[in-house]
Amino acid sequence: MPKLGKKDLFTPTLERTVSSTLRPASVGEAEKVMVMLTPRQVHELDKVCLQIRQTTGIKVKRSMLIRALIDGFLEAPVNYKDAGSFTEIIQKIMRSFTRRG
Repeated sequence: MPKLGKKDLFTPTLERTVSSTLRPASVGEAEKVMVMLTPRQVHELDKVCLQIRQTTGIKVKRSMLIRALIDGFLEAPVNYKDAGSFTEIIQKIMRSFTRRG
């Protein structure tokens, strides 16, 4: 009898279907970036992920949510010209999100 290896033990036997809009980016499409978040930010991200799961039944990972937020941010034009501080820049970014909602 042939010896079983990791490949044999951990290869999925069933095909899973995942919505293309929620599919995580493949390694070829994305770059790995490390971001430090505050405990409050992590907690709030987890709450949103849980709310999405409880409402829709769809499991959303933090990284998927962060990518969606970045995509939303990139679609919102923000004029930084008159910003005099980093705090003002953050306020402008936050206003760009609330105007669209």
